[in-house]
Amino acid sequence: MRSEDRQRFVELYGTRFREFGNDVRTVGWGSRQDQWLRFDVLCRNLDLDGRRILDVGCGLGDLVAFLDGRGVRDFDYLGIDLVTDLVGEAQRTFGGARRQFITADLLDDRDFGEFDVVLASGALTLCVADNAAQARRAIAKMFASCRHAVAVNFLSTYVDFQTPKNFHYEPESMFAYSRSLTRWVRLYHDYPLYEFTLQLFRHPNAHSAEAAG
Repeated sequence: MRSEDRQRFVELYGTRFREFGNDVRTVGWGSRQDQWLRFDVLCRNLDLDGRRILDVGCGLGDLVAFLDGRGVRDFDYLGIDLVTDLVGEAQRTFGGARRQFITADLLDDRDFGEFDVVLASGALTLCVADNAAQARRAIAKMFASCRHAVAVNFLSTYVDFQTPKNFHYEPESMFAYSRSLTRWVRLYHDYPLYEFTLQLFRHPNAHSAEAAG
């Protein structure tokens, strides 16, 4: 990511955090209900029990609360985000021996290790210099870091309007790119938000409990 875009994101979310504190508005969601719907679709049909999970653009760490609330058991978690203020708040709220948060950019030349599942909710929403290219790089790095699955969501071009600050992606284009990385891709565009979710798998049964063994 260009340094100008990174600084803009840090300033935007830092300002929201100072205004709203630990609140869904800080990370740009209209309501907790919508945020959890996104998480629900992101994790649809994924076996997350006992997994090592990377959360890209973790914000305030709300995915941890979602997983706990859904009864996901015995998971290890790393959340990364560009904004130190959000990372610090997430660490205070959810941090522990198996739940860590760090300030980092996925696209930096850094090895975060290997994970069973890599998730990203809303991390590719805001406009940057070249959203499509950045999204492809992000998907490729997430997939290279996963043993089982990647799930990531995007704003869709199938909408009534678009806001200038956000980037809307063509589902067909992102699906085609994902298929260049793996044969096993799912696309969900069946929920009442202006977006879609992609899941990429290492093999056809990567989401199943049997594959976890």
